[in-house]
Amino acid sequence: MDLRQIKSRHEMTRFFDGYATDRMEELGERKLKGGPLVKTSLLEVLSGEEALTDERLLAIFGRRKVRLEPLDDTLFLVTDDDRGSIGFLERVCPRIVALYSVLFADDFGPWSRRIVMRTPELDHVWLSGLTFRVLWKLVARSSHSHRFTQLVFTHNSIFDIDGTTSESEEDDEEVSDACRDEDPTDVVDRRATSFTLVDRVGVIQEKLSSFQELYSPLYAISRLRFPSSVGRGGHDFYDNGRVTNRSGSFRDHRSHVLFVVRIYEELLKSTEQRAWYSVGKHPGVGEQLCNIVGAPVVIRFEKPLENKVFDRWVSTTFERKRNRFRLWGHPIRLGPTKVHVYGVDRHLWQPLFLELTAKGCTAIIPKGTCGNTVHRLVTNIQRYLSPGAEVFIGDKPYIEIVEEAARKIGYNVPSE
Repeated sequence: MDLRQIKSRHEMTRFFDGYATDRMEELGERKLKGGPLVKTSLLEVLSGEEALTDERLLAIFGRRKVRLEPLDDTLFLVTDDDRGSIGFLERVCPRIVALYSVLFADDFGPWSRRIVMRTPELDHVWLSGLTFRVLWKLVARSSHSHRFTQLVFTHNSIFDIDGTTSESEEDDEEVSDACRDEDPTDVVDRRATSFTLVDRVGVIQEKLSSFQELYSPLYAISRLRFPSSVGRGGHDFYDNGRVTNRSGSFRDHRSHVLFVVRIYEELLKSTEQRAWYSVGKHPGVGEQLCNIVGAPVVIRFEKPLENKVFDRWVSTTFERKRNRFRLWGHPIRLGPTKVHVYGVDRHLWQPLFLELTAKGCTAIIPKGTCGNTVHRLVTNIQRYLSPGAEVFIGDKPYIEIVEEAARKIGYNVPSE
């Protein structure tokens, strides 16, 4: 069906529901005859009031030759001047949009990443391994123990290799096994974990903590499946904000997307309230007194990095235009494994101050810098440097901030 024929939210929902039902039947037959699965890309837009108007949103995407045609107050048809119809974009909260598509993952993933990397106003929604630990507890507590679920653990020590670090921004999970097996360049030695665990919720709940204590890369959860509330299958959430519908209901898929987005919205607010650094003034006796507000983001590695790993991390992150951390700055060497960076986040080009050592990272986030900076930093450190890293904002553990955000929302995804 030509997506341009769809003129309302009702028609979009009906189309995706029917499409999801057909794909679910094909999954049961272990083959996809009609096309790819419905998938969603969650993107953070600017930082609030600036992106509230449709005109601003259309201008942001328009610079990349992506056209948004309004269907209602919060829903748009998305077309690319070069690629044609992409899908539909919904503003699900003031700061986050959901882009729904039925393109193949090999097309949709690179397309959405390219748009984000070239657009300072956009960023992915970042779900770290620590955030997934909280979401997994919600799944374990709220799903029947006999339901099947899936977790994927990904840790790739790209800075500890016998060779050069790849410039590719492709996500590891989107490269097919066949391509990986036949790639003649993939001969470097490095620690790499990509492990998929599929089992019943009760079994995983009983064993996972013990596995993680034995093998720390299992803390780096990069994908989690929420079992569907209305039938078989579920919804796969990736660490870069992509969500794949492996159920027969688009409505259930969207309900789970909205649930996670609400938690993430609360997490953004809490992160910024605690971490934003500024100097405030208040009246004193005969003069104004100043007080410093805000707290540093402290990331402690589970074990110190080797010197060569530390050097490669610093050089790759700050000497190359394209880097996974999406940061830019001039490192100032203070020792063999200690660096200060007065830098900027390429998302919104806001400043930040970093101290990098072999034992961890400390970040000062000035007021106005997007909280997404923190979540991207934590996600990528767990995935590429230290899967069992501990994270604090001030003296409060990062995971407790995620838990508080989740408690405010509650797992109340409705069933049909």
